[in-house]
This record gives sequence, structure tokens and C-alpha cells, in this order.
Amino acid sequence: MDLRQLRYFLAVAEERSVTRAATRLHLTQPPLSAQLARLEHELGVALFVRHRRGVDLTEAGRHLVDHARRVLSDVDAAAESVRRTGQGRSGRLALAFVPATAWSVLPPLLSRFHAARPDVELRFLEGHTDAVAEHVRSRRADLGLVHLPPGGAASGVGPDLDVAVARREPLVAVVPRARADALGDRIDLGDLAGEPFFCPGRTVWGGLAPHLLGACRLSGFEPALHEVDLVQSAVALVGAGLGVSVLPASVERVCGPDAVTRPLTRPVPVVETGLLRRRADAPSPPAQRFLRLALDTPEPDVLGPAFARTRRQ
Repeated sequence: MDLRQLRYFLAVAEERSVTRAATRLHLTQPPLSAQLARLEHELGVALFVRHRRGVDLTEAGRHLVDHARRVLSDVDAAAESVRRTGQGRSGRLALAFVPATAWSVLPPLLSRFHAARPDVELRFLEGHTDAVAEHVRSRRADLGLVHLPPGGAASGVGPDLDVAVARREPLVAVVPRARADALGDRIDLGDLAGEPFFCPGRTVWGGLAPHLLGACRLSGFEPALHEVDLVQSAVALVGAGLGVSVLPASVERVCGPDAVTRPLTRPVPVVETGLLRRRADAPSPPAQRFLRLALDTPEPDVLGPAFARTRRQ
């Protein structure tokens, strides 16, 4: 007994006619009758009572109808589930990310991905850059989202991981709200010379100190840096009126009432957020979909071309 025979049997049972069932199945009547005869021979029972007007089910035939429907329904459901998984419409996606992406690049990406693939189960792992890279390397995460250090996206992640730039954003000045009006709508960093500069440590944004130092030196001064652990700590100290900072533009979302951001008047370094994936492995279909959204590419093959355009050597 095979699936084809069960489908043929159900068609005849529902039509109560071999002729009508053959038309429905786009078959001629002889091969359909032959398959029914083989099925009855294999089961050792008659499934139909044949008469001039068509066929009626025997008691054994009525019993088989229920089983056949369940079997074919399960097979169809399994096939659809496999197709959905293969197309990235279901399955699982594990993402590792650094905390600062949770209020910058990650929320809009997750919103777009969930809207496109609502049946994909999402799992999250949070940690500093080295931990994110290790989660991806050890296959605990399919992809990693990190802030990249200046001078090359591949810096520090190792030869077994590929990096693609998912987002670039400029640095902005973060100043106390009480002083913002006096400083103007745009700020020249040179006007902040002599101020204490609060800077998140090296595990945040791939290390912001090199970005900040470079921007200040372009403006002709050496800043007095005070390192803190978190971006939020730097913002809080600025809001308290204890100094200023230079941070990525998305920091505006966590500034609160006491600190504000202002664009800079001079060209400043752009900070980058990158996606990590294992170089040796093909991404799962959900991971491929997430990569296409994050890299804003329609290409189905994100293994080569999309990463080749954005990967820094």
C-alpha cells in the first residue's frame, strides 16, 4: 500500500464512481481500476461493491477512509512543514548580540524579520563582543551582531568568522541639556576642548576611545578621557553636568531628560555595526533571510556576493 493508492482510493470513495474519480485525477479508467484491484489484493479484502451506477464502500472500505485521510493529512502537513523550513518561513534562529545593539540596530531588524517570518522561533544570547564571536564560533548562535572597532571589520574576530557591515552611523556630541542652547544646533568639537570626555570601555562599540580620540585630534586637541563600562553610564554622567561625550547617533534613544545629542560640524569617523557568521557553514534558511534584511540585499545567496561587497579585509 502506497500513498498514491490511498489517494486514488479516497477519490473513488468520495466520488462513488471510478469514472468520475478518474476524471478528477486526470487518469483514464483502466489504470485507476488496476491500482484499486492491487490495493484490495494486498489488503485481502474488498473495499468497494461495484454496480451499474458506480461503487459503494464496504464496511472495510469505510474503515479505511478514516485511516487514509489521517495518513494523507499527516503526509501533507509534513511536506508543508519541510517546505516552510527549507524556505526559512519556520524553524529557529539564534542571535547573539552586544547590549548596545538592543537600542540601536537590533529592534528594527527584529521587527522586519518577525513581520516577514512570524513562525520562526527566535532565541537570543547577549554578551560583549568576544562572547558574541564565541557563541557564533561554537554554533550556539547562527549569527552575531557586534559593534566594530575602527580600522577593519574583521579585526579581532578570527579567521573562521566572516563579517559584513550592516549599519554605519556618525558620531555625535552628547552634552548636558542645560548647556545645549548655548552650544548651538551644531557643535564644533574644538569648542569642547578642556571638558572631561566620558567614553565607554573597549567592550562597547568595539572600543569608542579610538573614534573619539581621532575626532578630537582632527579638531586640534587631546581630550581628557574618563572610561566607563556602559554607554548609559557615559550619558548619565553627561546629564549630571560632569562633562561631555562623543557617541554614535543612535544614543539619542537613551539620553533621557538631562542629556541631548548635537551633530558635529566637522567630518568625524563613522562607527559600524557588523554581522558575524561562520565562514565554513552555510547559513540556515532563517539566517539567510535575516542576512538579506540586515544587508538590504535581494540576493538569495548571501554566502558570497553580499559578504564579498561588505567584508573588510
